[in-house]
Amino acid sequence: MIAAHEVWGIIRGHVPKRQWVSSADICAIVEMHGHLDEEDRQRLSPHSIMPRWKTLVRSVLSKESKNGKIRSRKRPGHFDG
Repeated sequence: MIAAHEVWGIIRGHVPKRQWVSSADICAIVEMHGHLDEEDRQRLSPHSIMPRWKTLVRSVLSKESKNGKIRSRKRPGHFDG
């Protein structure tokens, strides 16, 4: 199961710097470079539509945005690495 620090490492290492990147593109990068297992691909609950790993990516992006390490646009789903 992928951990938050691994997701952040992938984002730091593979997302282009100083340009706007959509959260969908960031998720694609994490999916390509992360070692996702079956547990990562499961939904957190029966009512959730996103798999666990995508929820984790969004959580990491939100945390690092609040910490000032990345910027997000006013439009949800766009982050500047």
